[in-house]
Amino acid sequence: MFLRQVPPHESKSAFQKACVEGQRRSISGDTRPLDDESEARMLAFCDCVAGEVGSRLSQQDIAAVGLDQQSQALSDKLEAIFALCRLRNP
Repeated sequence: MFLRQVPPHESKSAFQKACVEGQRRSISGDTRPLDDESEARMLAFCDCVAGEVGSRLSQQDIAAVGLDQQSQALSDKLEAIFALCRLRNP
């Protein structure tokens, strides 16, 4: 119920933050900022992911991801978004 009350721009912001932290953690094992070039590439990727999530997924899908209750179909949608953003931001 709570996630349905969160405005869409806040959901997008939460996705961007989670993406940035996840990318930093996967690269360095920590969530502290990286060098400028890595940060710029990572932010471009995460902006792409957040934008695509906002345009391709419903609020119910976003809530399911937030609650870690996604279906295989939703996982496939997310993987397609990640693949698209990797192509756009090599």
